[in-house]
Amino acid sequence: MHFFKTLVAFFLYVFFAMPGFSATLKPGEREEAHHFDVFLLGIKAGELRYYKSVKGTAYSAEAVLETTGLVALLAPYLFQAEVTGQRLKSRYFPKNYVETSNTGRRITNKEMRYKNQRPTVLTAGERKKYWLKPADQKGTLDPLSALLALLDDAVSSQLCKADLPIFDGERRVSLSLSGPTKLDKGGVACQGIYTRLGGFSKQELSDGITFPFYINYNPVDAGYRVAKFSFSTLRGTATFERR
Repeated sequence: MHFFKTLVAFFLYVFFAMPGFSATLKPGEREEAHHFDVFLLGIKAGELRYYKSVKGTAYSAEAVLETTGLVALLAPYLFQAEVTGQRLKSRYFPKNYVETSNTGRRITNKEMRYKNQRPTVLTAGERKKYWLKPADQKGTLDPLSALLALLDDAVSSQLCKADLPIFDGERRVSLSLSGPTKLDKGGVACQGIYTRLGGFSKQELSDGITFPFYINYNPVDAGYRVAKFSFSTLRGTATFERR
């Protein structure tokens, strides 16, 4: 279970789905569908599926991350998220974000709304003292919008230039890329750094503040597309491979 919490924390940046998940996108509106298999130490442990639609300057997306197979029997986990907002010059500006998660023992819901790029957390419940104030997080992305920005197709001039501030309603992190490095068959790779910036407990910070990750791209007609991404966790290397 800690492994899948780490996956979500790293790329969707949450730690905590309820039945009857209502998708923002209707089937006919899904302009992009992406499906990754998740491996831990070479063994398939889950799947990440996300869908994105862009109509003019408006975007909407939904994502599902879940354990599968034997891992689902031993450590069931399901995370779902939706977002709507505006996309201007390849930049994402979220307006509404909703997530739900189910660990098999606890269901957690979270919602954020944005005004003038400043998030407001609508979820009820007591906040921990070390969590950051949403009012101070202007200009940050929600976890799903950050995932879209990180994994979007790119032309050569855009590769490895992402620098994304992310706020999940509690904690703030950044994802930054450098490179690119050439691979076989025209592919390229970017090296990334995930940095914890605030809202973490002392115990969480003792586990580390910066963590490397890697993104591999394959050439496509108009540029490059993410083929896989990977990072190290306390439980070993996690790899997401596109189907």
